[in-house]
Amino acid sequence: MKKILILAANPTDTNKLRLDKEVREIQNAHRQARNREEIEIISEWALQVDDLR
Repeated sequence: MKKILILAANPTDTNKLRLDKEVREIQNAHRQARNREEIEIISEWALQVDDLR
């Protein structure tokens, strides 16, 4: 199985990003895909640098 990892963060000193809408669009496209059972989408929110280590 292939995996798509979506890591999201919205820095406090920037304009609010529409990350939730973008991920929702990706997930909707995934649901409509023919081979969707071959791909898993994993999303993590509000990440900090230490979370990546």
